[in-house]
Amino acid sequence: MPNLFAYIVLFSYPLVVIILFRRLPLPQALVWSIMGGYLFLPERTEIDLPLLPALDKVLIPSLMAAIMCWLTPPPLQPRRVPPVAAGTSPPARRPRPREKEKKPFRHNWIANLCLLMLFITPIGISMTNNDMVVAGPRVIPGIRTYDIFSMMLNTAVMLLPFLLARRHLATQEAHVQLLRAFVAAGLVYSLLILIEIRLSPQLHRWLYGFHAHLFGQQVRDGGYRPMVFIQHGLRVGLFILLSVLAAFTLYRERIASRSAAGKLRGARDTAAAPPQRAALTFYAFLWLFFILFMSKTLGAFMIASLFLPIMFLTKARHWRILSVVFALAVLVYPMMRSAGLAPVDRMYEFAQSISADRAKSFKFRLDNEDILLERASEKPLLGWGGWGRSRVYDPVSGKDLSVTDGTWVIVFGNAGWAGYLAQFGLLTLPAFLYMTSRGALANSFVTQGLCVILVVNLIDLIPNSGLTPVTWMVTGALLGRYERRPRGDPAKPTPRRRPSRDEFAAPAPISGSRSAV
Repeated sequence: MPNLFAYIVLFSYPLVVIILFRRLPLPQALVWSIMGGYLFLPERTEIDLPLLPALDKVLIPSLMAAIMCWLTPPPLQPRRVPPVAAGTSPPARRPRPREKEKKPFRHNWIANLCLLMLFITPIGISMTNNDMVVAGPRVIPGIRTYDIFSMMLNTAVMLLPFLLARRHLATQEAHVQLLRAFVAAGLVYSLLILIEIRLSPQLHRWLYGFHAHLFGQQVRDGGYRPMVFIQHGLRVGLFILLSVLAAFTLYRERIASRSAAGKLRGARDTAAAPPQRAALTFYAFLWLFFILFMSKTLGAFMIASLFLPIMFLTKARHWRILSVVFALAVLVYPMMRSAGLAPVDRMYEFAQSISADRAKSFKFRLDNEDILLERASEKPLLGWGGWGRSRVYDPVSGKDLSVTDGTWVIVFGNAGWAGYLAQFGLLTLPAFLYMTSRGALANSFVTQGLCVILVVNLIDLIPNSGLTPVTWMVTGALLGRYERRPRGDPAKPTPRRRPSRDEFAAPAPISGSRSAV
């Protein structure tokens, strides 16, 4: 049970959000409000009000950030002063609010369709799940009209970071701030991780009075898997993995910017300016990679070992291919898993070659996926709804026989194909959209690196439940950046114009020559 200090920290966090928005620019304050709440607020500490979502570490930071984004005025800019005649004093300049930016903003219809499906699906779930689930003494009632409203509110809470980021983190500068926040938060967390590696996961119990998850699951290879203030050690490993990728992306971006500036300034200026920022970013990357190794999260370390060499050997426009391949694999994974096309047997054999305990854990997840998929196949379109209706129970004793680990199997069992395609379609959409981008979007290490970070998080949703507000924030930032791309950077390349005979026959005269006079 949470102690009094846990509730004090949770309900004083709105003051922290207010201070952040008063001290920092809006995009930076928004990033730190959501990320800080996810990393430092207590787990499983909430107040469940009737007819409303629970007030917890997911709702409070997002709701306060939305209120502050609405209340924060736009930055001021000086008025344009007309030219003044000689001998007269210019009028005083009065700052005025910045005019509304006239940038093309084209809402993507696929994203809006996914959002609409997420809010409409609960109605269909209610219509197809009026019956009770009976397993021995266990009786789970059917979905009522009241539950429709509850599911819609939970969907709104889940999507709030996405909507805020789509609106306010849709620029190149905001993406840089998001990557820097990943690195800075990872460095701060690394110190706490070292404490728990040495003393076992105790920080959450020391401050908030209880363990956020089962302590036995954090014991690995003769040591401990740190949890800090997050629900599970696997999520800590995932966040450090994302911080590693963010640090490497910033390193590549600064090296590319320095090379481009060197070509413009010349070789002498480039040699006179040592890449200090790039070196610091590289050292941060090495440190975070070491922390990832020490966190004893094998899946996250294997993903890093796969992605980092590819990202090192390729350019930013090639990262799009890496992102879209794995995004497509995540999107069609339930179909491949049901048809027996997913290479789970090879993955199990590989896990056995590394560790028998890891292979046993992986086999346990596969067995649970099989029985949950069989249960979900009874209502494949709209699923069983929530409240444990999609789980498998013993028909005599009513004992729960299933364990749901992956986010995909939870969503697929609760909402069927309709809910799965709506939610994971929205999450994977930026990877497909950036595959068609050209120009600055395709060559930006920052934006393409952020897309890789999103896809890596989605890969973790297959074996684990790592869908967090940070995931939705990154998704919204990527989608908003694509929707606000300038007119000169179309998604499709402009067709080349075939030159005429006159252009081949008579070349244009050079400016300054006699023929041009």
